[in-house]
Amino acid sequence: MSGTRLRLLGAFLMVLSGTVSAFERAPELQLESALPLDGMPRGNLSALQRCDGRLLAVSDREDASLFVLQRTEEAYTAEVESFVLPTETPSMLPVQLLAGAWLRGLSGPALDFEGLACDGQGNRYLVSESQLGVLRLPPPSDAPVAGKWLNLDPALYTEGEARGLWQQINALAEGIAIDAEAGTLWLAAERQARGLIKLQHQGDEWKCPLAGCVLLAERRFLPTEPFGPGILNREVMPVDFSDVVYWQGRLWTLERNAHQVCRRNPLSGQRERCWSFAQSVLVEPYFYPDAPYGLAEALLIDESGIVVGLDNNDRARPDGDLRPWLFHFALPGDWREGYQP
Repeated sequence: MSGTRLRLLGAFLMVLSGTVSAFERAPELQLESALPLDGMPRGNLSALQRCDGRLLAVSDREDASLFVLQRTEEAYTAEVESFVLPTETPSMLPVQLLAGAWLRGLSGPALDFEGLACDGQGNRYLVSESQLGVLRLPPPSDAPVAGKWLNLDPALYTEGEARGLWQQINALAEGIAIDAEAGTLWLAAERQARGLIKLQHQGDEWKCPLAGCVLLAERRFLPTEPFGPGILNREVMPVDFSDVVYWQGRLWTLERNAHQVCRRNPLSGQRERCWSFAQSVLVEPYFYPDAPYGLAEALLIDESGIVVGLDNNDRARPDGDLRPWLFHFALPGDWREGYQP
């Protein structure tokens, strides 16, 4: 190996070593209950949200339906709420990403809905990862409602791409949050690089602010060792976002590979505090030893606590259970610490 290559390898290892040694586990959330979800035939729980008093869920394997959840003492049950898709699906993505999504869609859903948000008027907003688009659904009625794609600023893609976002098929938009009163919408880019994007409502469009769409873009890695040896013997994993929620004037991100929930500044995207749920989901019977990455994809947070939903991707636990699971955590008593209105 040449001297130049050796120097480059040494520099890479120094950066990687610094990244690993800098990782520190966040304080643990207190688990109150863990319940399975029945009635979502193909599983793949991707998002949760409470809209007008109803608990809704999204599966990334269903293109034209939501699920209304009811809780019992032993489980959640899901009832299908169908909706009508628009006849056309506009997208700002380049051909190579659309082609990859099309190939994935040959064996399953084409739209890959990954996030859910709702506003005070009962409208629901679904983010499509494969199209980098947002579908708006009006409040439910007796007949299936018709969805409409939001008119998103194309700079959402170009600015993000320039910052290293939107680089990989099936690793694009993974979450959505909305502050309808302020006319603000946020998207979470999943990984390599992960990021937070902000759009403002102007007329019939959602535009990038003058300062730009991208609040945060970062490509970092963290060690798998604190989370046990079951992650296919990998030494490091990329940091990622698997959901985002707007609550109490802050963004809250679900960080799947780090097994944590973080509170972030909605203006800058910068992290303020984090809380871990690793000790709850990485123990039997909830641990999936063959999972190559974290499985938490759905986040719900309100005054009653924090709910994290697992997308097990049809994997069976060691006890044979194939259902998605929802974990209920107490809202940490110090959640306001470091909070600046």
